[in-house]
Amino acid sequence: MTDQSSPPPDSADKPPVSRPLQKRVLRAGVWTLISYGASQVLRLGSNLIMTRLLMPEMFGVMAISNTIMFGLALFSDFGLGQSIIQSRRGEDPVFLNTAWVVQILRGAVLWAVAVLIALALYLAGMFHLLPAGSAYSNAILPPVVLAISFSVLLAGFESNKLALARRKLELGRVTRIELLSQVVALICMLAWALVSKTIWVLVAGALVSTITRVILSHTLLNGPKNRLLWDRDSFKEIMGYGKWVFFSSILGFLLMSGDRLMLGGLVDAKLLGFYSIASMLVSSIQQVTGKLCDNISFPLLSEIIRDKPEQVREKYYKLRTPIDIVLLLLAGILFCSGHFIVDLLYDGRYASAGPMVEILSIGLFEARFGVTGQFFMAKGIPQQFVTLLTCRVVPLYLLLPVAFNYYGFDGAIWVIATNSFFSIPLTYYYQYREGIFDLKKELLVLPALPAGALIGKGIAYLLG
Repeated sequence: MTDQSSPPPDSADKPPVSRPLQKRVLRAGVWTLISYGASQVLRLGSNLIMTRLLMPEMFGVMAISNTIMFGLALFSDFGLGQSIIQSRRGEDPVFLNTAWVVQILRGAVLWAVAVLIALALYLAGMFHLLPAGSAYSNAILPPVVLAISFSVLLAGFESNKLALARRKLELGRVTRIELLSQVVALICMLAWALVSKTIWVLVAGALVSTITRVILSHTLLNGPKNRLLWDRDSFKEIMGYGKWVFFSSILGFLLMSGDRLMLGGLVDAKLLGFYSIASMLVSSIQQVTGKLCDNISFPLLSEIIRDKPEQVREKYYKLRTPIDIVLLLLAGILFCSGHFIVDLLYDGRYASAGPMVEILSIGLFEARFGVTGQFFMAKGIPQQFVTLLTCRVVPLYLLLPVAFNYYGFDGAIWVIATNSFFSIPLTYYYQYREGIFDLKKELLVLPALPAGALIGKGIAYLLG
């Protein structure tokens, strides 16, 4: 590897914020929705098929192993992709290749840590140090974690052409890569399930999906080829921005996975499997807004802030308003008809997930502020995003054990669904301080919630 640097691009090279940007945003939005829609159809179809072939306990064990790997990824996230999208040097090959080397090293470290975790789980189970009857004490968990750990090692070699395409809002081929990796994984799982209906079906699907994505990221996307290169200035810039992404990623993991981490030690694998199904149905809605924020809001706001800062407030609400309306509608619909939807999609063994869906849907009220967090990241003030995450994480970890102790599993789910509400007042304050708050636009979207509830009542009546 060589040490070299490259000057930042001249301001005259900035792309104009005009009709081409609007066209790119429109295309990116269409591709994001296509990607999400097709991805969720594949995900739901795969889930429906696998739940009929495999036992609920397997999904509980897989939920724990995936949570562990997800946690490792977030606990070491320095925002390499975000740095490429946000930085003025984001299209510099020197900057890109330095980020790629950091990504490979990170993947190797994560794999080593995952192997140690698998060994620790095995020894803890051998000496009966884990809660008896919990998902953590399941004997198959350590080998599953060990096998899944190879996915993070492989993912380290993924081309950062993916991040470069997102920076440019060129998502057509990115969508094809995401969908092809899911299709190949589904074919692999179905083929394996015909031979052996074990948890290794799910493990094989995860590994094959990662391998496919890595290969396609290098072969299907335009851009400079990745090579091993190290530039000290690029590394300093990546880490300077990434330290706040690191903190936000840790908090994000504690927030998004705290439910399964704590419930895994409080309930058995079967009940956790029911919860994972309910959580998947609700989180699939949150993921589409997350996709829109990652693929559109963040690169668009980054470009606007760099080139036309006077348009930020207008663009901010153009991005947020449709997301607000959709999420408030869906929150009302699921709250009033979630158990009917579960009964329609799954067989009788999974009926317990229905009431869980209804409670968890309340969290969609706060999920609509995802664009706000992306604004803070794009403006280079991620510390505000970190503070908002803290306001959600602390109540979750303080209140969930108490609620479970006094009100059982239902009480714990209510805490999971409502802990995000603690951050809403501070969110409004930060919006006001940054000059992007509009009370009228905040209030105009709220009637979508009762409208969704009426629709949900209608669905419940028809399905009931």
